[in-house]
Amino acid sequence: MEATRELVMATYFNNSLWQYLVFFGAIILGIILGKIFYYICKNQLRGLAAKSATKLDDYLVDIIEEPIVLLIVTISVWVGTFVLTLNQAAEKFFDNVVLVLLTVTVTWFILRLLDMLLTIYVEPLVSKSESKLDDQILPILRKSVKTVVGVMALIVVLSNLGYDILSILAGLGIGGLALALAAQDAVKNVLGGVSIFWDKPFQIDDFIEIGGKSGTVREVGLRSTRLGTVGGTTVVLPNSTVADTMIENYSTRTARRQVVNIGLTYETTADRMDEAIAVSTETVKSVAGTRHEDIMVRFVNFGAFSLDLEIVYWITDMSNWKMVIHAVNMGLKRNLDGAGLDMAFPTETHYVINQKS
Repeated sequence: MEATRELVMATYFNNSLWQYLVFFGAIILGIILGKIFYYICKNQLRGLAAKSATKLDDYLVDIIEEPIVLLIVTISVWVGTFVLTLNQAAEKFFDNVVLVLLTVTVTWFILRLLDMLLTIYVEPLVSKSESKLDDQILPILRKSVKTVVGVMALIVVLSNLGYDILSILAGLGIGGLALALAAQDAVKNVLGGVSIFWDKPFQIDDFIEIGGKSGTVREVGLRSTRLGTVGGTTVVLPNSTVADTMIENYSTRTARRQVVNIGLTYETTADRMDEAIAVSTETVKSVAGTRHEDIMVRFVNFGAFSLDLEIVYWITDMSNWKMVIHAVNMGLKRNLDGAGLDMAFPTETHYVINQKS
């Protein structure tokens, strides 16, 4: 018994064994209390919040449950140091540990709070917006906000640890200037991305053509824009190029003008030409996805081997325009053949003159 008492009261680095036991016991107790609080949040507070009419308390419970656990552990570490006999260096060390844990706790809480505010207030606005580019802005905004908060927390920690923040910032300023000179293209791409988000020359899923490259817009980031081509490949364009190049957005069209040229044989009479015009007009009208009032069929030319008709119509079903063209062409072929109107093909007429010797 006496040996045990001597062991417990023996001093190690200015502290007895029982002081170390109390210190680590305080930390373990903090972890246990944190676990209990987390269990209460998960099984009790969440259930009570779910029963209320508002969603705000659900978000608040979700925000505080993990940071509060870390805060309880931090407080247990701080309280545990009171039983230790610490020299100046050890006291400063534990103060710094508590400071870092407290800063992490506050930063974690702020990040979760900002994320909640974005979810409650910004996300509904983005979902109601007609622009699909806003869906790309929200993740960028989340990352930017978290980066700013993280940098500010790092500055607070370094400042309290005794580092000269002004000297660090001055050094970063000089290094940043050199980095900016070496990364001008990256800066241009970021500014180009901001310009795209601001002007909205196209939306996600629009079919566009930029500098000879065409495809469907899949993603717009701060650095680059990605197009999905009809061949199944992905084209990555720097935003600086997108911002400085003429863009043709095919998806903004509500209708597509289509021209079909048909040549009839020279045996076709004027009356039969009128019939061909009527058949062609009715054929285009019968195809779904065409604008009926803007159909124009004209006899435009006496060709080398054909009497040429020009059929002009507008396609309104832009999501299926290729099949509309197919349906019109098949209908013209079928109906003109059914009316006995022959289409011409390249021919030559040779005259042979017999001369008597």
